[in-house]
Amino acid sequence: MRTLRWAQRALIVLVSTLPLLLVTLAFLPALLVLPFRADRAAHAQAMVRELTAWTRALLLSSRER
Repeated sequence: MRTLRWAQRALIVLVSTLPLLLVTLAFLPALLVLPFRADRAAHAQAMVRELTAWTRALLLSSRER
């Protein structure tokens, strides 16, 4: 039974990681350009914070309770 739970968690993390990777790849061009414009540096920081929050939520939700 413990092996089944582990396998389910691994599958959930794998399936959840795919959209996170797609979003990260979509953000890359903006993250490469925005920090070099003074009026958009705050926007780039907000995007990085959002990606960090999503990653943290994904990792914490996969932990055994």
